[in-house]
Amino acid sequence: GLSACPMVFCLYIRVKVAAEFVAEFKERWGKLAAHCRAHEPETLSYELCASDQSEDEFMIVERYPSRDQLEVPHQQSPAFVAFKAWWSTPGVVLEKSGMSSNETGIGYMAK
Repeated sequence: GLSACPMVFCLYIRVKVAAEFVAEFKERWGKLAAHCRAHEPETLSYELCASDQSEDEFMIVERYPSRDQLEVPHQQSPAFVAFKAWWSTPGVVLEKSGMSSNETGIGYMAK
């Protein structure tokens, strides 16, 4: 049943990046993802998905055992703080929207 499924906290962020910053965005995000893989053992997923219809649109998928791991260590890490400062620079990200959620266990993320 659903009660046997551990709750996984997810964050989905859709971003549209200014065309002149797409390559730098992907490079910087890759470095951040490498940092997460090396230093955040509890982070379950940290993936950048590129739109198949627009070169400047992306979906970031983050999965954690709980919201707590998003807040600490992830959002406290120097790597994240530096990335957030860069992508918060006016003109880099043109659109951003997101949704946090909890997995239900109905269906599957991988098999």
